[in-house]
Amino acid sequence: MARAVQHAQESGLHPVLDVVASDTSATVLYRRLGWDLLGTVDQQWSPSQTVTVHCYAAPA
Repeated sequence: MARAVQHAQESGLHPVLDVVASDTSATVLYRRLGWDLLGTVDQQWSPSQTVTVHCYAAPA
């Protein structure tokens, strides 16, 4: 993960990602790696499926 973040930052980008809120293992991992929670939203993935996701930004 650190290598991907470094590569993105060297390219002038700031990585962000969405994590399905029910995936608590991923949420714990990104928080442990220093990613910042930007917000939580509901996304419409299909006409019958709404999913809550957390949006994270990589540490600066």
